[in-house]
Amino acid sequence: MKNRRLNEAKVLVVCLVVIFMFIIGIGKANAQQQQVFVECTSGDFPDEVTWQIVTCNGGVLLEGGAPFLGAVILPPYYQINMQDTYGDGWNGAYLYIDNAEYGFLSDVDWIDSLGTWPQDQTQQLVDVGCLTIGIEELESANFIPHTYYDLLGRKVTPSTGLYFATDGILTKKVYIDEIK
Repeated sequence: MKNRRLNEAKVLVVCLVVIFMFIIGIGKANAQQQQVFVECTSGDFPDEVTWQIVTCNGGVLLEGGAPFLGAVILPPYYQINMQDTYGDGWNGAYLYIDNAEYGFLSDVDWIDSLGTWPQDQTQQLVDVGCLTIGIEELESANFIPHTYYDLLGRKVTPSTGLYFATDGILTKKVYIDEIK
């Protein structure tokens, strides 16, 4: 009977230690994220403006148009994808994330040689730390990718540059400096 109670006490202590470690782990994971305010101003043509804040692997954290006011919990690294349906930039609209200001040709005041505004700028990607972390070597004995995606998640044929590559099981961020 005494040994049984001793064993039950040991199991209880181990369970409490595991629970405590789990709670500490969640606290540390949440400490790396922060809630911030997000605002997108109207600019001159708000119907043309859309944007997404995405994780480094492409998961959408928040998306919207202009005008917008809200909040999001951000990881330490993320990307911002800004679009303009007309293709001439955001025309005075800005995206504010916490204390940072992002504009997509928002304050450009130029005209091309034909005297018109260029209309070929439909999107812009802003990286906030993703490209500096976790670049994998492509030559891995166990990783032979067959599909590549650009940083906006579009399936592409790779050339030189940074891509997300998958072998059907794993997905890694890879840098290709030459095609063999």
